[in-house]
Amino acid sequence: MLDGRYGPYVTDGETNASLPKGTPPEELTFEEALNLLAARAAAGPAKKKVSRKKAAKTTKSAKSSDAPKKSATKRRTTKKSPVKSAKKKA
Repeated sequence: MLDGRYGPYVTDGETNASLPKGTPPEELTFEEALNLLAARAAAGPAKKKVSRKKAAKTTKSAKSSDAPKKSATKRRTTKKSPVKSAKKKA
Protein backbone atom coordinates (compact mmCIF):
# COMPACT_ATOMS: atom_id res chain seq x y z
CA MET A 1 0.00 0.00 0.00
CA LEU A 2 1.33 3.39 -1.02
CA ASP A 3 0.11 6.94 -0.70
CA GLY A 4 0.15 8.58 -4.12
CA ARG A 5 -0.65 11.91 -5.66
CA TYR A 6 -4.31 10.99 -6.16
CA GLY A 7 -4.75 9.05 -2.95
CA PRO A 8 -3.82 5.65 -1.57
CA TYR A 9 -3.30 2.72 -3.90
CA VAL A 10 -2.00 -0.84 -3.85
CA THR A 11 0.59 -2.26 -6.21
CA ASP A 12 2.19 -5.60 -6.99
CA GLY A 13 5.11 -4.07 -8.87
CA GLU A 14 3.38 -4.04 -12.26
CA THR A 15 -0.26 -3.20 -11.65
CA ASN A 16 -1.54 -0.30 -9.58
CA ALA A 17 -5.09 -0.16 -8.21
CA SER A 18 -6.63 2.81 -6.47
CA LEU A 19 -8.64 2.30 -3.31
CA PRO A 20 -12.35 3.06 -3.67
CA LYS A 21 -13.48 6.38 -2.22
CA GLY A 22 -14.56 6.10 1.36
CA THR A 23 -12.38 3.04 2.05
CA PRO A 24 -9.91 3.79 4.84
CA PRO A 25 -6.46 2.40 4.00
CA GLU A 26 -6.05 1.06 7.53
CA GLU A 27 -9.04 -1.28 7.15
CA LEU A 28 -7.99 -2.81 3.81
CA THR A 29 -7.12 -6.51 4.09
CA PHE A 30 -4.63 -8.43 1.99
CA GLU A 31 -7.41 -10.37 0.23
CA GLU A 32 -9.25 -7.14 -0.65
CA ALA A 33 -6.02 -5.69 -2.03
CA LEU A 34 -5.55 -8.80 -4.20
CA ASN A 35 -9.13 -8.48 -5.46
CA LEU A 36 -8.56 -4.81 -6.36
CA LEU A 37 -5.37 -5.70 -8.26
CA ALA A 38 -7.07 -8.56 -10.10
CA ALA A 39 -9.97 -6.33 -11.13
CA ARG A 40 -7.59 -3.64 -12.35
CA ALA A 41 -5.50 -6.14 -14.33
CA ALA A 42 -8.66 -7.55 -15.94
CA ALA A 43 -9.76 -4.05 -17.00
CA GLY A 44 -6.66 -3.66 -19.17
CA PRO A 45 -4.63 -0.54 -19.89
CA ALA A 46 -6.20 2.90 -19.81
CA LYS A 47 -7.44 4.25 -23.14
CA LYS A 48 -5.73 7.31 -24.51
CA LYS A 49 -7.83 10.45 -24.54
CA VAL A 50 -8.11 12.48 -27.72
CA SER A 51 -7.84 16.22 -27.27
CA ARG A 52 -10.59 18.43 -28.63
CA LYS A 53 -8.26 20.04 -31.15
CA LYS A 54 -7.18 16.72 -32.61
CA ALA A 55 -10.76 15.49 -32.74
CA ALA A 56 -11.83 18.66 -34.56
CA LYS A 57 -8.98 18.33 -37.05
CA THR A 58 -9.82 14.72 -37.82
CA THR A 59 -13.48 15.51 -38.41
CA LYS A 60 -12.59 18.46 -40.63
CA SER A 61 -10.17 16.38 -42.67
CA ALA A 62 -12.74 13.61 -43.03
CA LYS A 63 -15.34 16.10 -44.26
CA SER A 64 -12.97 17.74 -46.70
CA SER A 65 -11.83 14.40 -48.12
CA ASP A 66 -15.43 13.49 -49.01
CA ALA A 67 -15.93 16.63 -51.08
CA PRO A 68 -14.38 16.79 -54.57
CA LYS A 69 -11.14 18.66 -54.57
CA LYS A 70 -10.63 21.73 -56.74
CA SER A 71 -7.35 22.02 -58.54
CA ALA A 72 -5.40 25.06 -57.58
CA THR A 73 -4.31 27.28 -60.44
CA LYS A 74 -0.88 28.73 -60.15
CA ARG A 75 -0.14 32.20 -61.39
CA ARG A 76 3.01 32.57 -63.33
CA THR A 77 4.99 35.66 -62.73
CA THR A 78 7.30 36.92 -65.40
CA LYS A 79 10.75 37.85 -64.37
CA LYS A 80 11.99 41.13 -65.64
CA SER A 81 15.48 40.99 -66.97
CA PRO A 82 17.80 43.71 -65.79
CA VAL A 83 18.03 46.64 -68.18
CA LYS A 84 21.45 46.87 -69.76
CA SER A 85 22.76 50.30 -70.48
CA ALA A 86 23.27 51.16 -74.11
CA LYS A 87 26.45 53.09 -73.43
CA LYS A 88 29.45 51.74 -75.24
CA LYS A 89 33.03 52.54 -74.51
CA ALA A 90 34.73 54.36 -77.33
